[in-house]
Amino acid sequence: MVSALSDAHANVTDLTDVDSNQGIGYAKDDVSGDSSMWTTLLYIIIVIMAFVFVVLTSGTIEEESAIIGTLLASGYRRRELVAHYLALPCIVGIAAAAVGNVVGFTLMGEPMRNLYYGSYSLPPYYATWSWGVFFQTTVVPVAVLVLVTLVGLLRKMGHTPLQFLRHETSKGGVKRGFALPERLGFTARFRLRVFLRNLGNFATLFVGIGFASLLLLFSLAILPTMSHYAENLRNTVVAQHQYSLKAPLELEGTSGEREAWKAADTLQGVEGARLSALENAADDAQEKADALKVAAEALQVEPTLEAMQKAQDAQNAFAKSQDALNSELDGVAADLGTTRDDVVDMVDKVSDLDLDDENAHPVNTVDNGAGAIAQAEKFAVYSLQYDRGEGNGEETIAVYGVQEGSRYWTDMDLGDGKAVFGGGLVDKFGFKQGDAIDLYDKYEDKTHTLTFTGDEGTWGTKSTMNIYMSLDDFNAMFGNDAAYFNGYASDEPLILDSRYVASDLTPSDMDAIGEQFTGMMDDMIGMLVGMSVFIFLVFMYLLTKSVIDHSARSISYMKVFGYRDREVSKLYVRSITWCVVISLIVCQPLIIASLTAIFKAMLLSYSGNIEIYVPLACILEVIATGFATYLVVALLHVRHIKKVPLALALKNAE
Repeated sequence: MVSALSDAHANVTDLTDVDSNQGIGYAKDDVSGDSSMWTTLLYIIIVIMAFVFVVLTSGTIEEESAIIGTLLASGYRRRELVAHYLALPCIVGIAAAAVGNVVGFTLMGEPMRNLYYGSYSLPPYYATWSWGVFFQTTVVPVAVLVLVTLVGLLRKMGHTPLQFLRHETSKGGVKRGFALPERLGFTARFRLRVFLRNLGNFATLFVGIGFASLLLLFSLAILPTMSHYAENLRNTVVAQHQYSLKAPLELEGTSGEREAWKAADTLQGVEGARLSALENAADDAQEKADALKVAAEALQVEPTLEAMQKAQDAQNAFAKSQDALNSELDGVAADLGTTRDDVVDMVDKVSDLDLDDENAHPVNTVDNGAGAIAQAEKFAVYSLQYDRGEGNGEETIAVYGVQEGSRYWTDMDLGDGKAVFGGGLVDKFGFKQGDAIDLYDKYEDKTHTLTFTGDEGTWGTKSTMNIYMSLDDFNAMFGNDAAYFNGYASDEPLILDSRYVASDLTPSDMDAIGEQFTGMMDDMIGMLVGMSVFIFLVFMYLLTKSVIDHSARSISYMKVFGYRDREVSKLYVRSITWCVVISLIVCQPLIIASLTAIFKAMLLSYSGNIEIYVPLACILEVIATGFATYLVVALLHVRHIKKVPLALALKNAE
């Protein structure tokens, strides 16, 4: 089809086939894109689960260290103890996986179905079994649980029975004492020693808080990121109207030219066969008129009987051709709902146009006024493909040809073959100065190579995925005539002939796209945030419980030595509190950097460049959630420690 159109001297700028037809493929592509996001979240959760398993395994062995040491000293083999401590986590993990599958196929099916039924007209939904999904969501987590627990047990079981009895299986922290500065007060030095002796636990707490915060911030930042992306999309529309044309259409012209092109547009509405018959009848009438003129001139020169007969025949033929022409004119007039005289007038006007001149551009039939015409600016646009690499498909890149010194595309250094790349392209693909970028033209089966010139060759926001060059360079690269263009940028609305207009892009259109995008994401984001908050709370509970439980014996010692609960909290528990607070704050920049890398990898196969955007409110929400969770857990465990009898604490220390 493209070849046939090109052979007919048509300039094909776009073709909607099955692969690019959004009406056919967008729903499937949307589900596929969402699946990649869920998969990324799944991998994050699996990593967090593995970390939790490590902490829980280490904490369990640490808690039962004396029992394990006694059993080893009594003759139990290490493999028997490994099997014993591995059995319960495996049973719990398998049971949890079974419950998760039941809940996923029953309670979660309906909400996920409604997410897409609210946006698309889809056929009835039926849940089907997927072994790939089962492997990712069930087999992998259970395998991680078993493997991490087994490795942790085997590593811990390398210690001697005496080390277990003395609770010396943990290697974290600074065990050897050293002098601290005398200028520090007792409270400060005590807290510092608490921190140093529990350095391994605090490091674990920091990493764990980072993982938990990453998950929560990931879910909280998605909606602001999409809203920010929609706002950037709006900024890519440089004028109040960007008109894309099917063919060049001149705004400037005389009244006679406008009338002639208006007549041509009107006649385009006539059925092709009838218009062709009218043209043939007009040509025949003109031919018969020329023959009559010749016969009349011959009769005047030599008035013979034979000349008179030829003149009569020519007159009769001319009359018949006129009747045929009038008949065709009446047919055309009936089609257009006008009179024969109006059709004749339109045909006369069209005859003044040279429609066979390929470089002659039509003139708009409506005069938009000198002011509107003066501020409107011509541009040209064409779509090329860039291979994302690693099987991630192709990025469709719009190449713009704009006027040098443009009033709409400002601050661009164009001309002399230079190309300016959108900030989104540079950010997404990491182009470096001097890189040669190959862009494929799927309509012409050609490859165009453009060179990235660095920072001075970058323009727009990180959502701008276009390439810009001067209009002259654009036409030279694509082999167009020097006067070619296919669009207008205008801050004022223009009245253009509808048969030439392909689209009218406005900032409000981009707002509508952003609203639709965020509206589709709302329900899914709510589900994601709810799940992330739940996991975050559980994770923080387990981590802080592990740290506080590990410190329980020291707190009991302090109670034995006569310290009051308020003093214990001041000297010991606050050290943990400060560590939690500092960890929550310090890990945020690391989390944002990690999220940036995750989003880039996750959205590489998406069209466009979605820049991670984390508002301060989201960061504060994560910190507040983490600290509130810690306070609840700390209060619960400190309350539990208060109830421990002093004799029991001394007994446990033996």
